[in-house]
Amino acid sequence: MTIVTRRALLIPYNESLQSDFLVLNCCAKNRAHMNGPHTVATAKQIFQKLLNDENSYARAVLDSRTRDYMGHIVISHLDSQPELSYIFDKAYWGQGIAFESLKAFFGKAVRDLNLHQVKATSTIDHQASIQLLDKLGFEFKGQYDDDFGPYYEYQFTYDEVADETSLYGNLA
Repeated sequence: MTIVTRRALLIPYNESLQSDFLVLNCCAKNRAHMNGPHTVATAKQIFQKLLNDENSYARAVLDSRTRDYMGHIVISHLDSQPELSYIFDKAYWGQGIAFESLKAFFGKAVRDLNLHQVKATSTIDHQASIQLLDKLGFEFKGQYDDDFGPYYEYQFTYDEVADETSLYGNLA
């Protein structure tokens, strides 16, 4: 199902979006805060998995006017510990498009998939992502390190009875 915002269309992936996905994920600048760029081969593997992964809920983000590919949003690991990830092309940074898209996507995903907890991570120096997660209602859980360096972990917790007003108020 397509999700529509004022400036974006969030559509399910299909084969025709592979080249846009590869360009987005092989660009060093786009992935500067995401453990670096993928090779074409690894990006192709991720894309193919994305098309067939029943444990992920993903959307390509297109410009609603031009239909240009602007980014990618996914909640992966639906069968265990759901995790929100997103990446937008550098041409769209600083315009509020990521928040507009994520707000529509995340609210719908939480409701439709009956999610109660979702985690997300951000490198410690990616202020735009940190602010975005805060606006979406994620809470800081801690700082960790992996092979790529330090990162922050966040968690969104949704209790349907207690949080219905806050979910709809923040995300709807």
